[in-house]
Amino acid sequence: MTLTGRILVLVSTRSLDQVPAGAALVVHAVDGPPALVRRLAELGIRRSAVVTPMHRTAGGGRVIDVAGSRIALAVSVLRSIHTEPQG
Repeated sequence: MTLTGRILVLVSTRSLDQVPAGAALVVHAVDGPPALVRRLAELGIRRSAVVTPMHRTAGGGRVIDVAGSRIALAVSVLRSIHTEPQG
């Protein structure tokens, strides 16, 4: 396969339920029903946003820091947010 005039970039992403606490990450994509994607965007969780996963909740969810606000999300929502390392 030949790529002429194009650069192929492979990005390794992980969902927010799989990443360790404390590391700043960049949101690569948000999947899910349009209402969920819209609500997360209203909370500041959208492509290119920097998020920091904090501690886990009793039900398997997690508290995340987004632009100085802490938001608790269920594990099912965390799985729809795909991140990559910042930098």
